[in-house]
Amino acid sequence: MGFQAYAEAIASAVRGGSPPQFTVGIYGSWGSGKSSLLNAIRAELAKDDGVLTVMFDAWRYERADHIVVPMLNAIYNATPELSDKKLTEKVRSALASVVRSITISVGPLKMDPGAAFAPADSDEGYAAALDSAYVRPYQDLKAIAGALGRRRIVVLVDDLDRCSPDKVVSLLEAINLVLDVPGFVFVLALDYDVLVRAVTAKYPHASGHVFIEKMVQVPFRVPRLDIQPELFLQELVPGWAPPKDALPDEFGSIAFDVATMGLAANPRQVKRFINSFLLLLRIAGIRAVSTNPRLIAGLVGLQLRWPAEYQDLTDAVYADDDDPLAALQSDQADLARYAKAFFAPAPRVEELRAVLHLTESVAQPEPYSGYQTGEYASNASSAQEVRTAAAAEIRATLAQRGFTESARAADIYNHKELPYHRVRIGKTVVRFEVKDVEGRWLSGTSLYLTKALPEAVQLIEDFPALRDQTNRDALRVSGRTLPNAAL
Repeated sequence: MGFQAYAEAIASAVRGGSPPQFTVGIYGSWGSGKSSLLNAIRAELAKDDGVLTVMFDAWRYERADHIVVPMLNAIYNATPELSDKKLTEKVRSALASVVRSITISVGPLKMDPGAAFAPADSDEGYAAALDSAYVRPYQDLKAIAGALGRRRIVVLVDDLDRCSPDKVVSLLEAINLVLDVPGFVFVLALDYDVLVRAVTAKYPHASGHVFIEKMVQVPFRVPRLDIQPELFLQELVPGWAPPKDALPDEFGSIAFDVATMGLAANPRQVKRFINSFLLLLRIAGIRAVSTNPRLIAGLVGLQLRWPAEYQDLTDAVYADDDDPLAALQSDQADLARYAKAFFAPAPRVEELRAVLHLTESVAQPEPYSGYQTGEYASNASSAQEVRTAAAAEIRATLAQRGFTESARAADIYNHKELPYHRVRIGKTVVRFEVKDVEGRWLSGTSLYLTKALPEAVQLIEDFPALRDQTNRDALRVSGRTLPNAAL
């Protein structure tokens, strides 16, 4: 899928960059293939005897008080692979010296020589302790470069963006302040936007972008997968060989359409789609339910990429709407194209209901808020009448607050003071949505029209509350990154 070329190029830069004292940043969103690329780079570097490769999974040590210490320990444990006893001892001695001398606090790296000063009663003793705590560890590290010769130590750091902001910034500072010596190359795989947010959270008055530019000398953004219809399943899933008759003959083309039109060729999302599809097909077979494989696939893809619209469609079908697929009308061109590919011509409502009932078993949780505990008091004689009356009141409130309806899709409302947020009125709920860093709309707070009209009106009238509640619910469920301007 094109990753081998990236791995070879980055490995070549890591091996050949001079002096060997720099950091590479591999940037990509959740599920884009950063870890796979990092492993491919590791395999390339393993071919070179002049490179000692160290893998460090930062997330495993999130709970460590000082995350740099486990990383130094990983390097320490890998040094026997240098196949040079004297060099191994020199590197280990230097690393141990640093570990003994440093502590990490909430802020920049600092020295803690207190223990060394305790027995020093004379100026000479004080100077010796000061030298031991501050100077010698770094001299020892710098001396490694000469001992390494043409060799270099390459540390591959994965899952750093899953750590807390403090741990993210602390490790970057450690790399910059402690290990920024000849002979060490670092390769960091992480989400760039998460990194910017971590820096901004730690240092609100600093530019996260400038901070990162100083730390990372070789940036690389993981491109979208270059997948081909004939081979992408075999390349994405090693050993892909489903049992005979386990899948419909057209599954390859169906999966390709879902992957490219719905999932932006995101490797992790595509694998989740395949897993869910196989499970649902098996359930349908056990139940002897006659289903349309393309319809199942289309709904699973809809769940993964547009969970809010999937829920709108489900609500509309169960509410016996005359045209439930109208719930997928949107100003998002990619959703409109996807809906046309998988749901046109419109399936029979009975078939749609049966498949929705099946796919709900693998649906992601909908981010409904805690507001949905009260009933909306109404004299309307049916739930549909309650919804209609509530939707009308919400539209009126939106108009009063200066919201305007989208020209591309009905019942989507925007406000010039809320460029990253919008309000969507669905068949059974009103949704407050926020745009992520990739420009996708995420469902935040969802409120039933029949139960939470007062809360919906209150959010529309209070912009700060609308932003905070929507952002909180969207982050809790999706885990995706929001632009700083949306926070």
